Amino acid sequence: MADLWGYLKRARGGRVVQTGFLDPEDQALLEAKAREEGLKVAFFGGFPLAERKVAVLHPPEVPGVQDPVGVYLLEKEPPDLGEAMGDVEAWEGGYLVALLPQGRKALEEAGFALLPPPEGALRQARERVRTLVVPSLRVDAVGARGFGVSRSYFAQGVKAGKVRLRGKVASPKEEMAPGDLLLAEGLGALRLLEVLGKTVRGNYKIRVEVER
Repeated sequence: MADLWGYLKRARGGRVVQTGFLDPEDQALLEAKAREEGLKVAFFGGFPLAERKVAVLHPPEVPGVQDPVGVYLLEKEPPDLGEAMGDVEAWEGGYLVALLPQGRKALEEAGFALLPPPEGALRQARERVRTLVVPSLRVDAVGARGFGVSRSYFAQGVKAGKVRLRGKVASPKEEMAPGDLLLAEGLGALRLLEVLGKTVRGNYKIRVEVER
């Protein structure tokens, strides 16, 4: 878990403090605590619908802060870099990855070639048909990634009966198959079009169509 209290402590007294990439739950908690202490917080994820984001804490008198996140195209799947790496999106035979400067340095030192994202690549998340990388084909994993929300948030909706799969109330552990339609109250509809295969780290590469 991220050291949220450490970030807040360093931000007291008018300092601008940048976190590593945070999961949605940590983002919400940090934002709430920052407001309690009179601090402003800006979030940056690199992608339009990024799940993992970097927070920059700053005092109200600072009008704006710089986006520290860069998005790069890699030919092969990167290793896990912890808080130095954000979302990873499959893209036409490679991977788009959101990185902090220390993450970029680590990959360059490991021999990765980091290329600029192709034109239009960062609009991918706004398009109806998307290629995603998910840890499993479970309803909660595919739904959360497809709709751009946290897995715990989506799972809560499933448990509350607000998500339907194949016309019936879904269970978080149910697995989706090509052709399946997922309906999520307040989020929209998601159809699993195709399972493209597995990545070297054992994740699934899939194509989905999302309607909001």
